[in-house]
Amino acid sequence: MRRAVPVVVLACAVASGVSGCRVGGDDTRAATRVNPSASASACTGAIRWGRVSQERTLIAVSRVVTVRKDDGEVRLSPIRVRELVPRVETSGAGPSTERVLASLDKRLGDAFEVARPGRSSAAVEHVDVTDFLGNSGRFVSAWGVRAVEATFTADCGGTTPVYGSVSTWYGSSGASLQCGWDPAEHGNKEQWVTEAYTLACGDGS
Repeated sequence: MRRAVPVVVLACAVASGVSGCRVGGDDTRAATRVNPSASASACTGAIRWGRVSQERTLIAVSRVVTVRKDDGEVRLSPIRVRELVPRVETSGAGPSTERVLASLDKRLGDAFEVARPGRSSAAVEHVDVTDFLGNSGRFVSAWGVRAVEATFTADCGGTTPVYGSVSTWYGSSGASLQCGWDPAEHGNKEQWVTEAYTLACGDGS
């Protein structure tokens, strides 16, 4: 269990599809592999990556809870801010979705496995149970993932290459924030953290 502090951010890298840390006491599986579709293209040509960007993105925040010093454990439940849905889009018949995402895994590095279609970012949410004993104030929890946007070209045997794009995510992050203790003013200027603080606590806390 985590003792509440003004700002706590836990960032989890993913190895072999399993989250490497706990937030609120529950393991979070960041991505799962799925079998390629039976109708997947037989394209086996090279896949070349263009732009690959990744940014930690807020997906949920809790309601603000008022805590007294003797309250002890408090449950904070996620409320959706945005949903990230993995997808692969191409200009024509190209490589299978699984092959594209496996190639993207390698492009990002062996430690990372991105989410496959059918995997919703809602799956990383869970109730955050935090030990606030000895702390008082107004607190909120936030949840995030690493969003990925990428473009690629595939050689599929024709005279015209197949172009495509990928939107997906991996990993999980959690933050415990105290209203009245603006993270940006205390050195944490990560966009997803400051967004959570502003949404939950407002600018005038």
